[in-house]
Amino acid sequence: MQLDKLKAGKGRFALLLVLGAMAAFPAISTDLYLPGFPQVAQDFGVTVPQVQVTLSATFFGLGIGMMLWGPASDNRGRKNPALLGIGVYVLGSLLCALAPNLAVLTIARFLQALGGAAAVVVGRAIVRDLYEGQVMARTMAGVQSVFLIAPILGPSIGAFILQFGNWPWLFVFLAAFGVLGFFGVSRLPETLPPAARARQDARGAIRQYALILRDKSFAFAVLQAAAASFMIFGFVSSAPAVFMGEFGLSQSAFGVMFGVNAIGLVAATQINRAVLKRLSVAKALRYAVAIQATGALSMWVFGSIWPNLWVVLPLLLITTMTGPAIAGNSTTLAMANFPNSAAQASALVGLVQSLSSTIISAVLAFVPIAPLPKMLAALGIVAIAALLVLIARERQLAGSGK
Repeated sequence: MQLDKLKAGKGRFALLLVLGAMAAFPAISTDLYLPGFPQVAQDFGVTVPQVQVTLSATFFGLGIGMMLWGPASDNRGRKNPALLGIGVYVLGSLLCALAPNLAVLTIARFLQALGGAAAVVVGRAIVRDLYEGQVMARTMAGVQSVFLIAPILGPSIGAFILQFGNWPWLFVFLAAFGVLGFFGVSRLPETLPPAARARQDARGAIRQYALILRDKSFAFAVLQAAAASFMIFGFVSSAPAVFMGEFGLSQSAFGVMFGVNAIGLVAATQINRAVLKRLSVAKALRYAVAIQATGALSMWVFGSIWPNLWVVLPLLLITTMTGPAIAGNSTTLAMANFPNSAAQASALVGLVQSLSSTIISAVLAFVPIAPLPKMLAALGIVAIAALLVLIARERQLAGSGK
């Protein structure tokens, strides 16, 4: 596929499919596996909490992988590091499926995540290579919508697979997903020409990470992206206990609710893409954060007064569906100043988003409050924090055009 064909028509659609798949690697690898925890514990003769160490290994692998693949991609181009990383991911997935005990599974999960991190880091860097401004934001919003939808649909896909086979088939599915991703990336042209590559050693990569972190526009934008991840993963972590536990939804009704949320995310992404044709990225982000905060704070107030499914659910949809717009627009602003180190900027965004999902899941698991009040308070507090970040950004960067 030629580079100029990626920016229009069928070429652009194919590019979005590949980039969306690349964005999905971390989340789908994490959440599709969750329904298999009880089977893994039973087969290996351990407890479910012990199986959670494999999840920790996954997050650890993602974090290290993102920091390594960022400089590698800025130095070596986009395509080869992505293909190498996805190859490692496929190998790790197959080792997971064949693991004879929990120790081997934990190591294999680390390897799988280490390789999969390349896909999400390079995918966002490709967007930065090809586009700027509002076009970049519209493309990034589409990519980020997949990043946020994957954790919502992942457990449902995993539960469906487990109806027909045992837990190793989850990793066979992920290996097949990796093979498809490898094929898709192999069809893309290189988007970072040799003249634009960083040519830096490890010390130079560390200095560049420090330079990116000192950029005010990046710092505020990445905090905004983190808030979007806090919001989505706060919902995902709380949803089973709230909607099946407190509201008494059946498994099928719970699945429908998740499906409706996924449709809302896709619809909101398309709305954001249309808005970006008329407004700047910064203004679109402002409105998205305001809408999300209105939904979350209204849900906190009215859900506390009337803890009813039909009070909480519509406001929750408003709160979550703005996530792709916030994540996409804030990621665009975060990476805008770094055309020559896009993969390293992408790595830092991905690392912050992964840490955000880990932190909110851990906090909600250990706070000793009833599920519904805990979810309402968590999302409300995140909404307030997101508003404060937005206000601070606009004051600090007033008149800079960022």
